[in-house]
Amino acid sequence: MDGEVTVALIGGVGALVGALLGGAATVWTAKEQGRMAVQTALHTARSTYLGPLDTARRSAQREVFAAFLTVSQEWARSAEPAAEAARRWDADVGGLLDECITEGRAYTGLNTELRQHWRRTIDRCGTTQRLTEAVQHVLVEAAGTDVARAAQNVEQHARRLASLLHGAGETQLRDQDGVSTDDPSNHVPPSPERSPNQLGALKEAIEAFTWTAAAHLNTRDANNGPDISSSA
Repeated sequence: MDGEVTVALIGGVGALVGALLGGAATVWTAKEQGRMAVQTALHTARSTYLGPLDTARRSAQREVFAAFLTVSQEWARSAEPAAEAARRWDADVGGLLDECITEGRAYTGLNTELRQHWRRTIDRCGTTQRLTEAVQHVLVEAAGTDVARAAQNVEQHARRLASLLHGAGETQLRDQDGVSTDDPSNHVPPSPERSPNQLGALKEAIEAFTWTAAAHLNTRDANNGPDISSSA
């Protein structure tokens, strides 16, 4: 009798343990399925929310990037005749210095009429103000991105070119103390190719911005909005 009771007790305990384990497994499965269902719902909600938002942001960025590209290209085109004028001005100065050294006469610079001619051509280029403003608009839409850095690079090259255009025809003195500025051998002539070379660098920077902006607009950033999953 005692044996039968013991067997019955063991069987009952086994059944109880099995029931408990089965119940725990069922609860865990239900919980896991529920968690996955919540994650799926959140992902769907996130995609539904971010889709239109991302499209709107890309549209705004596209307009700003296109405006910057237009401004930078227009300034570069206006700088082409200016860069050529600066090249010829710098070349004229170098030629005049060589003549002065060869003939042993003082250097007093190019005549006023020729200087004014080159300056009028260069001044038609205008300042880089509109380009700087366009860069600021790009920063509003894409600060911290490769696009913003590419836009700033364009601005830096434009500023360098503007500086060279402003300084066209200027020489550097080898010795600023005790040597007459009339001595042609004391003048280092400007390189005639400095402005055209900088114009080429500017155009390359604009091209780089174009490709960088296109890559940015064609790559959807799934993290470009509020993190809905953080509320779970």
